[in-house]
Amino acid sequence: MQHPNVLTGGNISGKRAVVVAFNEKSRKISEENLLELNSLAKTLGVNVISSILIRHPEPVYPATYIGKGKIQELKNLIQSEKCDLMIFEKDLSPVQQRNLEHLLGTVVLDRTVLILLIFGNHAHTLEGKLQVELAQMTYLLPRLAGSYGNLSRLGGTIGTRGPGEQKLEVYRRRVRERIRLLNLRIKEIEKHRNIIRETRQRKNFPVCALVGYTNVGKSTLLNTLTHKQDAVVDNKLFSTLDPLTRLVYLGEKSFCLMSDTVGLLSSLPHHLIAAFRATLEELKYSHLLICLIDVIGFSIEKQMSTIENVLGIMEVQDKPRITVFNKIDLIDEGELNFLKKSFPDAIFISAKTGEGFEQLKGRIRQIVGEYAYYST
Repeated sequence: MQHPNVLTGGNISGKRAVVVAFNEKSRKISEENLLELNSLAKTLGVNVISSILIRHPEPVYPATYIGKGKIQELKNLIQSEKCDLMIFEKDLSPVQQRNLEHLLGTVVLDRTVLILLIFGNHAHTLEGKLQVELAQMTYLLPRLAGSYGNLSRLGGTIGTRGPGEQKLEVYRRRVRERIRLLNLRIKEIEKHRNIIRETRQRKNFPVCALVGYTNVGKSTLLNTLTHKQDAVVDNKLFSTLDPLTRLVYLGEKSFCLMSDTVGLLSSLPHHLIAAFRATLEELKYSHLLICLIDVIGFSIEKQMSTIENVLGIMEVQDKPRITVFNKIDLIDEGELNFLKKSFPDAIFISAKTGEGFEQLKGRIRQIVGEYAYYST
């Protein structure tokens, strides 16, 4: 069975797919998870033919994740719709993925693979590419047996190894060595970034880090504040993977540096967060966190809990922060007033129109004033 190559960002654009997510306790959360999975697929250009919610098995089937009856239902749907892929919301073990592909007769991809493919397409700088490759290699390593396991039964006699087993060992050794080299190169980049941070500290520039769910408008906000267009803006998930820091004028002759960070997603696998730790380090060294929330995107509770989770992993949850609600130009006055009553300490802006920017700059000045750089 031919797979998209996660090492090179294999192209699955135009493929017909069935998208499968699971019913959670809350119907709203279930529908959001399905919508999010659809968005990931469409970012890669996948043609989503059918997207369905199914009951989560309790307990999970170790060999296939879901039961035989549900597998047969999905197989019938895949065959009737002539689909090339099945996209699965939950992370699958290598064994579960191989068994499902055998039983369904089609390629099975989980959510993590979609994220890896998007990362591969959107990384442009050396740092971004290294981090993406590290995440891909870490994911690929335990799955090599599925690619070459069929060869291990060929040839060989008692006490000897078949050619497939030898080939598998060679590939595993190469992948482990590549992972080691990637970690070394990323550490070198971290050293370089530390030198840059020390230079900023000597110049007395306060640093603000933008953090938020993917596609909430962080890059648009940075572009509007700097009156430039060098931060990539696109209505797709994970448009920004490469860290970008720019000088922002706050008014009253004061400045700060503002960093755009990789977009977040709920339930991101830990090895993905670990791979992008070098980028997320900007959060650790900032004086202020600007937590951006999309008022028309996924539920506010989901966005906030995802931010809290990542801040906890990075051990920066106690840093000063401002909660900023974006895209208020897309909601009516009644909805806006309700949000203002619910979150009285938050700031409400439109990164597209610039509404609320003066209030945001004033709040930033107020918090980072002791660190702020003042022009003469």
